[in-house]
Amino acid sequence: MKQLILVLVIWVFSFKMFAQTIEPKPFEYPFKVLVYDLPTASNGINYRIYIREPLRDAENGEQASAFYFLDPLRLFVPSAAMSSNYEYFNYIPSAYFIGIGYSNEADGIPKVENRTRDYTPTKFTPPDSTHFLASSPVDYIGSGGTAAFLKVLKDELIPFVEEHCNVSDSDRVLIGNSLSGLAATHTLLTQPDLFNRYLIISPSLWWDDWNNDRHDRYVMKQVSALNKNLFSSETRVYFAVGEEEEGMGMVTDLYLLVNKLKMKRIDNLKLFLDVLEGEQHEGVFPSAFMKGIIGIYSNEEKRRPSASPVKWEN
Repeated sequence: MKQLILVLVIWVFSFKMFAQTIEPKPFEYPFKVLVYDLPTASNGINYRIYIREPLRDAENGEQASAFYFLDPLRLFVPSAAMSSNYEYFNYIPSAYFIGIGYSNEADGIPKVENRTRDYTPTKFTPPDSTHFLASSPVDYIGSGGTAAFLKVLKDELIPFVEEHCNVSDSDRVLIGNSLSGLAATHTLLTQPDLFNRYLIISPSLWWDDWNNDRHDRYVMKQVSALNKNLFSSETRVYFAVGEEEEGMGMVTDLYLLVNKLKMKRIDNLKLFLDVLEGEQHEGVFPSAFMKGIIGIYSNEEKRRPSASPVKWEN
């Protein structure tokens, strides 16, 4: 009888405990991120800057580096978390992680029109209803704003960061993927000295236009017209693409771009192309970022030696 009573007491206690309402709590990101909503920029857009401060002090004689992320709602947070050990143990420098975002995405939902405007260098309209973008106007209406975006980045966003953060103005990294990888490519080909290191992952080189011969596309014409003198100091570029991205011809596109750049014989331009086995467009970024961010600092005396396969010519 005593055992039965004990069981009933335990059951009643357990029922009351589990019957209590347990409310969810908001998750706090492990690293502090500062958020700044900036005044309307010269291109009429309200930008939002996300800043994660360095995880350790800079080495003697150094300032923290600046890693600039396009597409920050997709790329900034996971990158800062994934690479934390690289920073703690000096495989990469002490760094500010900086996301270039938009005030109208404060709800955490990316707006396609922001990418279409800022990450495409030319205006485009599908030639007919059979084009794969024809059924999605948000993917082309308002396109062609990359030049205006880069002016804002150079004249307004980077100066804001360098005014508010103790950050180096001589070690800037630009990181873009897919359509933002196209914007990063455009930056490399038009204003390369704005950054001295680039991570360009699966860039959408098919823009303007997928149906055209590759040599007739805007980006390839930019390479042909590229001024060698724009590269006044060493610029390292890590290109990556998943081997399963050839359905859109993206592997071939990138081989062609890199080979064409190599043929320019620019001494200060250091290139590395990585085709990642088993990766496809939707999931290539994490692997490419981790290989790329450690790769662009490989073979440098101040960094801890790594197993990175990325090598740079002297």
